[in-house]
Amino acid sequence: MAGRHVGAWFAASLLAACCLYLGASWVILTILITPERKPHRQSPAELGFHHVRELALRSRTDGTPLRGWLVPSDGPAAVILLHGLHSNAWDCQTPDLVRAYARAGFRVLLLDLRGHGASGGQHAGLGLLERGDVQAAMDVLVREKVAPGRIGVHGTSYGAAVALLAAAELGAIGAVIADSSFTSVRDAIGAELARRTGLPAGLAGVLMPGLRLLTRLTEGVEVDDAAPVEAMGRIAPRPVLLIHGTADAVIPYEQAERLQAAGPSAVLWPLRGAAHTQGVRLVPDCGRPAPTRELFLRRVVGFLAHHLAVGHAR
Repeated sequence: MAGRHVGAWFAASLLAACCLYLGASWVILTILITPERKPHRQSPAELGFHHVRELALRSRTDGTPLRGWLVPSDGPAAVILLHGLHSNAWDCQTPDLVRAYARAGFRVLLLDLRGHGASGGQHAGLGLLERGDVQAAMDVLVREKVAPGRIGVHGTSYGAAVALLAAAELGAIGAVIADSSFTSVRDAIGAELARRTGLPAGLAGVLMPGLRLLTRLTEGVEVDDAAPVEAMGRIAPRPVLLIHGTADAVIPYEQAERLQAAGPSAVLWPLRGAAHTQGVRLVPDCGRPAPTRELFLRRVVGFLAHHLAVGHAR
């Protein structure tokens, strides 16, 4: 009888521990995949863009409603701009990029990724569900008569990871710029956990089995598939420009080196002394950060102009 009680107690304790573990995993997962939705502070017109067409799209992944904006041009090529986590299509330095690409003759498509800005959805998709978001944007450009192979994608931070994952699956993407991408969600999740909750980054490793299970059940994606480093080989021989600050405290520079090593067609532009996604504001000058924004803009526009045969960037 005593043994039966001990067995029942042990089973109940094990069940309680499992429930506690999965409950903690669920709370952490919800925090990690729920972006801090940031509204647009200014409209395209207020930013000086007066001929922009607003787009209502649906993700090719699951039909999530998305918002986008197309800046027209008579040029033969286009670029899709992808923002970072907790941002939106017109946030931060994006208007500077739009102006630079538009001056060079690109059609520019900006997209609010799922769970961000004016787009629908509550959760980020680990960069995997967003592949369908990018596909929806590409469908627009195809209808605009942009030829396959003449579409570039320029992503920043989380958007850079989305760009790499999308390019590995979508052959019509002709070239990629990935500014401050992580190598994999597994590598990035600890830092994001610490930033969002103040909990130790190492806790992510303890919770990873639970996070993996719950992500599979609730979002239908595999955490281990959210790995741009594994996608690099599938993008080749299409060109990839990796940009990363050597003083990045959010996504360490070492991750950019690993991405380059995994990508036969990738080149890495290290921004000496720059922090996370500071490229538009800080570029290298004799090994020291210098506020020479135009150099950064010329480099990124020139890269896509060369590889998508736009001609010369004006």
